[in-house]
Amino acid sequence: MNRLKKIIKYFGILFILTILFRGFLYRNLVNYSKIGIRNNIILTNKNLIEEIDKKIKEKSLTIEEIIELSNDITSAELEFTFNKVSSNPNIIYGSKKANCIGYSSLFNSIGNYIIGKQKLTDKYEFTHLVGKLDVFGLDIHNLFSSSFFKDHDFNEIKLKQHGENKFVDPSMRDYLRIEYVISE
Repeated sequence: MNRLKKIIKYFGILFILTILFRGFLYRNLVNYSKIGIRNNIILTNKNLIEEIDKKIKEKSLTIEEIIELSNDITSAELEFTFNKVSSNPNIIYGSKKANCIGYSSLFNSIGNYIIGKQKLTDKYEFTHLVGKLDVFGLDIHNLFSSSFFKDHDFNEIKLKQHGENKFVDPSMRDYLRIEYVISE
């Protein structure tokens, strides 16, 4: 019985550490490779624009705040589905269902809208990317025969003045609370 308690204790500690360091572990185990770019879609949905404008009011936001707000709205508005759905952010905002393409599309459009609204287009840009994921160098897309798993969408945020880029996977952020990912 004592041995069982020790095993349970060790697994409990391991579980807690995994939760606490999930971002660090994920970034060190999973790599995103860019294989394509999707077109940016301009926001035209008046309800979504109104919601964004209410949240930013007249504040001047940093790029981290823009990324966070884009993620927050995307997470609040969408629920992941494996079904075939639209990837147009103006449509999925009302439907509430999206796959990784829709998550990235909505995040991208919100981010670019805020950057434009704040007159920061000379400093920052959100780009909707198509990529492959590999774990320990193994392409995980080869493990699935379904076309649903042929690639994965994420976003690149370009900090033009610094020559630095940040990578965000809005669907991973929604479900695992991983803020940034690593890309080659």
